[in-house]
Amino acid sequence: MAQGATANWRLLRSKELPPCDGPKLGMFAHYRAPIEWLELLQKSTPESQSGSQGFVFKVKILSQVYALKIFKFYKPSTERHLMSDIDGQKVTDNDLAFHTDPFYAECRAYGRIKVAEKARRRQIAARCHGFMPLKRKDELFLAEMGIDPWEDIPEDDEYRIQAEGSPIRAIVKEFVDVEAWYPSSGYSGG
Repeated sequence: MAQGATANWRLLRSKELPPCDGPKLGMFAHYRAPIEWLELLQKSTPESQSGSQGFVFKVKILSQVYALKIFKFYKPSTERHLMSDIDGQKVTDNDLAFHTDPFYAECRAYGRIKVAEKARRRQIAARCHGFMPLKRKDELFLAEMGIDPWEDIPEDDEYRIQAEGSPIRAIVKEFVDVEAWYPSSGYSGG
């Protein structure tokens, strides 16, 4: 995530992310279409949600069912110790974000999977349809459900103060019905 809300809105309007070297994920083709929220698939308690990357929902967009992963906001500087200086210069917060933020990491991972699938001419993972920023009405829906993507960053944190108002980030994936795959296992997805 960039430093401020305006920069983050601009970034989430990109055709591909992250804007650094390496594999990238494209924007979801139907990002402007309304979302019908069907079910929260993550069955965790509020205590276990802290520290997780986000929330996964079963949604419908243009009559198609998808899994939609909503990402929590992430403060890049918390991972500064993971990346050394480059040519004697400090690593920027953007460099940190594009290489440590779970949203961008997943964008890169699915970008890499798409390259591998093209080379092998076969699907090797659940299909990923792209990233998208959520619309304000979807953010309000999540708030009504008690979902706060800022929950891991204190309200008085300087980074949060600068970045509040940024769009909630999501990745649209193929919905895989676990019950259809494992009907007698009792698997609950949690």
